[in-house]
Amino acid sequence: MEEQNTTSTSDILNQSRDVLYGEQNKTVSLENLYQLMLDMNNRLTSIEKGMKQVNQINRTLTNLVSELHEVKSTVSKIDKDVKSLNNRCDKQETEISKVTTDNFNLNKDITQLNKTNAETDRNLQGISDFMDDFKEKHEQNAKDVKHVKTTVTQVKNDLNDQAIELRHEIKSTLSGIREENEDLKETVLDLKCRSMKNNLVFTGLHEIQEEDTEDVIRKFLLNELRITHRVELGNVHRFGHGAMPGRRGRPRPIVARFIFYKDLARVLSNTYRLKGKPYGVNQQFPDVIEQARKSLYPIMKQKRAEGCHVRLVRDILYVDGQMYTPPSAEDSHAVPAPNSPNNFATPEQRQTSKRRRTSSTPKGY
Repeated sequence: MEEQNTTSTSDILNQSRDVLYGEQNKTVSLENLYQLMLDMNNRLTSIEKGMKQVNQINRTLTNLVSELHEVKSTVSKIDKDVKSLNNRCDKQETEISKVTTDNFNLNKDITQLNKTNAETDRNLQGISDFMDDFKEKHEQNAKDVKHVKTTVTQVKNDLNDQAIELRHEIKSTLSGIREENEDLKETVLDLKCRSMKNNLVFTGLHEIQEEDTEDVIRKFLLNELRITHRVELGNVHRFGHGAMPGRRGRPRPIVARFIFYKDLARVLSNTYRLKGKPYGVNQQFPDVIEQARKSLYPIMKQKRAEGCHVRLVRDILYVDGQMYTPPSAEDSHAVPAPNSPNNFATPEQRQTSKRRRTSSTPKGY
């Protein structure tokens, strides 16, 4: 049809050219022109119909292009889905492989578990046999323990009886040891007092460098106590703490041992000459006795001020011939009268509470 339309159009164009630009000697008639116009009208009508078909074809092509785009999108989506499906398939294959491996390992574990179960059954049977044997031994041990408990109870009772006897014996022995210890202390103290019986302590005598201590004592006896005859002395030396030679302070005391006790007694009888002077002469006693004497000095002065006859022998104070006994802690709240008989006891009365020391000092001093 297109070929016919093309030929017709060509013929019409040739015809119109002939009509318009024909030969000069050829006459152009209205009929020819009219026929040309009719042909052109028919051709234009045919072309118009063809244009409608072309427009329809264009619309069809446009629809086809749109559908092709949709198909392309669908194909792309399908391609993505296929790739995702492939990935999922790969994962499924991996998981299937893992499940297969796990299943294989599980089969191995089940096999091992069956072996272990069989071994456990054998062990349980052994344990059952052991428990039966243990039960028999336990019953026998229970009987033995019961017998041992009975024996232990008897031994415990015997030990308790022996412990009570031993405790009484130990208490008795300790009491005897304490008494012996007290006796030894008293004996040692008495021996110390006896060893110091002929010793006098001189205080307040000035100390010089490289002095002759015995010569210092002899000059003191002559100048201060007016003792002119020669006194026989044993060991004479300074002791304790005090100012060093050439320095200010209280000088160290001197202890002198008298060979004859009568010389010591004469020195003590002349100590009244030292009243008001910075010198002192005292008998030497152990520290225990000396501390006891210091606690009795205030009482001794008080009783002497009251007009009582007072005599201090070692650590025992005699007031008017009776031994003075300090008040106990229970009587500390009640203040007794100065001459209350509760503060005094005769040596015979004190003998019951404490063994009386044997004095090594004559009664006159």
